[in-house]
Amino acid sequence: MMCSNRFNAARQSGAVLIVAMVILLILTLLGVSAMNTTSLQQRIAANTQERVHAFQAAETGLNQAFADDLAFDITSTYTGGATPTQFAGSADSASYVPTFMGFSPPPPGMLYSATSFQAAHFNFRSTGTSATNLSIVLNGGAFQIAPKP
Repeated sequence: MMCSNRFNAARQSGAVLIVAMVILLILTLLGVSAMNTTSLQQRIAANTQERVHAFQAAETGLNQAFADDLAFDITSTYTGGATPTQFAGSADSASYVPTFMGFSPPPPGMLYSATSFQAAHFNFRSTGTSATNLSIVLNGGAFQIAPKP
């Protein structure tokens, strides 16, 4: 019996070692690939979050512009919204620039006489900037009914 065990051990040429090394190499490659995929997905999520922050800042800038009565200036000389506004507890900021576009008759159905009133049209360009200096620009239009001179 002893003789047959020595005979089998002498015929072994290390095939199990080679198979184990190949399997270990495959598992290592799978692990590295999974880590790279995770890193990429983390960067994508961070970039998406920064884009959302910048977009929300730009929307806030438009809301500030619509709420600012002085921004509806037909001389286009108002610069109050050009200075970026920082938000409490955030590094995000927003600024806006109003532009007077012109006059037109009041829209139908508004019960304003076209002979006595006119609609002054404005474009508000709002720039939102995130903490990492990613900027998004939004344009919003509005009109204001005014008496004719």
